[in-house]
Amino acid sequence: MTTASLGILDAAQQVFEQYGSRRANVEDVARAAGVSRSTLYRAYPNKEALLVAVLERQFAAFLDELDRVASGLAPREAVVECFSAGIALTREIPLLARLVQSEPEIITGAGAGSHSSLILSAADQVARTLRRSGATMPDDELHVVAELMLRVAYTYLLNPRGQVDMTDDATARAYARRYLAPMVT
Repeated sequence: MTTASLGILDAAQQVFEQYGSRRANVEDVARAAGVSRSTLYRAYPNKEALLVAVLERQFAAFLDELDRVASGLAPREAVVECFSAGIALTREIPLLARLVQSEPEIITGAGAGSHSSLILSAADQVARTLRRSGATMPDDELHVVAELMLRVAYTYLLNPRGQVDMTDDATARAYARRYLAPMVT
């Protein structure tokens, strides 16, 4: 990735955090990046491609952090620690918080036309992390479990307070230990 592309992605992230993806426009991103619209369009053909690139970068960093958290842990303990860390981390990521609040369909992929769900691509990485932690279940089952865990986490991001208050780290950890960890073998 070129320095110009990184500058564009940094600027786009800032603009998307401020306005959301619907209200953000390419002109704002180009201005914030200090490049012309034509330069921006050479790197990213449209606003959707730019948003996907920003989200992929953000999710890659997020999942890399969870992979680091899982390092050296047994599969079930990795689930507990990654679930609780993931819930806490999402509260600290401005772009994710903005999209969960105002445009949740971008994260879930609901109604998505040309791009696939971020949850499905994240499930692949979660399954790889669990496999490295020692999960022995068949790949197809591991992918289903990884997707299910992400979908559960996502619903708690949308509404963290219910019968279980996911704004409390100890509660999130206890929930993951009781309900999610047993799904992984």
